[in-house]
Amino acid sequence: MASSTSTLEIEARDVVKIMLQFCKENSLHQTFQTLQNECQVSLNTVDSMDTFIADINAGRWDAVLPQVAQLKLPRKKLEDLYEQIVLEMAELRELDTARAILRQTQVMGVMKQEEPERYLRLEHLLVRTYFDPNEAYQESTKEKRRAQIAQGLLPPGTQFDLFRGTAAMKQDEEEAYPTTLSHQIKFGKKTHPECARFSPDGQYLVSCSVDGIIEVWHYVSGKLKKDLQYQADVWDAKTADCLQSFKPPPLRGGDASVNSVHLFPKNSDHIVVCNKTSSIYIMTLQGQHVTHPSRDIIDRKEQLRGDERLQVVKSFSSGKREGGDFVAASVSPKGEWIYCVGEDMNMYCFSHQSGKLEHLMKVHDKDVIGITHHPHRNLVATYAEDCMMKIWKP
Repeated sequence: MASSTSTLEIEARDVVKIMLQFCKENSLHQTFQTLQNECQVSLNTVDSMDTFIADINAGRWDAVLPQVAQLKLPRKKLEDLYEQIVLEMAELRELDTARAILRQTQVMGVMKQEEPERYLRLEHLLVRTYFDPNEAYQESTKEKRRAQIAQGLLPPGTQFDLFRGTAAMKQDEEEAYPTTLSHQIKFGKKTHPECARFSPDGQYLVSCSVDGIIEVWHYVSGKLKKDLQYQADVWDAKTADCLQSFKPPPLRGGDASVNSVHLFPKNSDHIVVCNKTSSIYIMTLQGQHVTHPSRDIIDRKEQLRGDERLQVVKSFSSGKREGGDFVAASVSPKGEWIYCVGEDMNMYCFSHQSGKLEHLMKVHDKDVIGITHHPHRNLVATYAEDCMMKIWKP
């Protein structure tokens, strides 16, 4: 009988996580921290989630803090946690401990710079000769605050998968526009990416290049994922029937090519259409449309009847007479932000609420092809003819 062999490829990050798990289980704390810092890989797990949450709800901070020290958590979550500990230490009149946490920890130092009013409020509470729970917790209570923190640090029901790191895949509560380059992926000459999309679960970034190659990337590391078993039959269509057809309005110069189409989160019966004009179109699912010459996001106030026009409620413009046309657009998951990349190789970050251009930055050195947004993180990927795909973060 012929023997068959099989190989299993494991990402380097996963090997590091196994080593971190070994160090943690054997109380090799210094080795754990050194390995985690040098490799820039976080284990992001706790021994028992139920015990961890119970400790938070009971206010056993001496048990919570050592475990939190081994986790990579968002700054906002850490600020909420440390703020709660300061308040409870003040309530117990452990003022020296409260002041040490407030004045000597890095996370509270950042709060002092970024949110001075919030920081000063804690300072004022510590100089009082009494503790007023109503003033400290305002419209909440100590128990409710603990429960919110427990849910925020590790949501109940979440299980950590060592080889996927799903404990770190949490949704960003507040949407924010990107300002910093996180990773960049370089493609070969004449193989620039033509399209890129994040997977629905947010784990991977998929690209297809001009040479017809489809590749799956780890967006956190910016490295190619090599352990996927590709199959010949990629698409599974039950029928070949066209359910709905949309035709864009007459375009400038007769060019009717569409660059991108997106569902608008704040109004589910509208789609955002970006094509090779100076306008962005919002079309209803019935195929109706309305246009505006300055890249407008349009909301329908009433049903379109005959020659009635739809009301323009937002207008987004690059502000350039020439060289500022948009080539692609993307909408944040909650619809708070609308991102456009232009022929000037810049990314425009518009606030849907204010209707203003909040941020502008150059993203590539050659013509930009497209842009895509992560399904639940504040991450945006852009790709261009410079054979680069770049991931941007706040």
